[in-house]
Amino acid sequence: MEEQKKKKQGHKEKGQKYKSLLVWDILQKRTDENHAIQLKEIVEHLKMYGITAERHSIKRDIDDILLLLNKEFDIDLDEFGVEERALLGYEVEYDGAQRGFKIVRRPYDFEELRLLAECVRASKFISKSQEEHLLAAIENLCSDYQIEELQNEVYLVGRNKTTNKHIMSAMLKINQAIRENKQITFRYQKFTIQDRAEQVDRRKGATYKVSPFKLIINDGYYYLLAWDSKKETTITYRLDRMKGVDKDDAPREGIAEMSKINMASYTQQHFGMFSGEKKRVNLRFTNNLLDTIVDRFGTGSDVSYRPDGDRHFVINTEVAISDQFYGWLAGFRKMAKITSPPDVVRDFQQFLADISGRYETE
Repeated sequence: MEEQKKKKQGHKEKGQKYKSLLVWDILQKRTDENHAIQLKEIVEHLKMYGITAERHSIKRDIDDILLLLNKEFDIDLDEFGVEERALLGYEVEYDGAQRGFKIVRRPYDFEELRLLAECVRASKFISKSQEEHLLAAIENLCSDYQIEELQNEVYLVGRNKTTNKHIMSAMLKINQAIRENKQITFRYQKFTIQDRAEQVDRRKGATYKVSPFKLIINDGYYYLLAWDSKKETTITYRLDRMKGVDKDDAPREGIAEMSKINMASYTQQHFGMFSGEKKRVNLRFTNNLLDTIVDRFGTGSDVSYRPDGDRHFVINTEVAISDQFYGWLAGFRKMAKITSPPDVVRDFQQFLADISGRYETE
């Protein structure tokens, strides 16, 4: 009986040691600039952990935490009338109307956390499990009331999440290889019509070896811009399709060629990250497409715009000529036209004829 009493007393003393931390945790979770918590409510929360406390001791716990986190904070521990206490990005305030304490400022503004949460949700290169993990980390910085807001925010249409759970690890290894001027190896994957849930290795599992130079985000996906020494050209790879990324001992190659690349121009030219021969073209669009075209090509010194009558404009820019570019342009139907050079016009006409012919012969 005496042994059980000592054991119970030991648990109580251990709980009392963590009381200040629990009080601070309660403040973080149950208060924000719009919600305060009364001392009697904190007392009830502590009882759930088997901790008994007097209201005046909780006031001291709040002050103790503030002093611990900011030794230069000058307050009267016995003076309950202190209404604002600041520390390391936090502000704790006594709300007279709600007759309780509340955290009115945190290291991260709630709007900043809201933006981070929506970026995580919208990112296609983050798997579902990684999304849940990151959102939980963001929620740890919020009050319970703010978490409810985060969970009932923007509805995102068509969020196709990657099935590759190793993207973060791949990014770390790629960045390490770039810093150390090393090549990387990996297997590149694709979907098959037989199994669209899992990707399979391309080239029967052959190992790819390239010199990594830059990670690019395009349309919600991460891409790696690399130099392929065998093909002596730049190639882009979708990061979520790269499996088993590892740093190789061989030094990077193609440094001179890659240093000549203007990243702004490169990303504008390579539609959907498909490569092709670069050519300067004149494209004619209806005026209602101006915002769309500016979003795609920008307004840099290598791009020019001019009116063409009252209803059209012409843009002169350099693009990577490919079927993907032609497909993008065809999507505008009669609102877009290639006006020069003649060889690109003829190639586009052949592209459209091939598509039309496919339906005439079937």
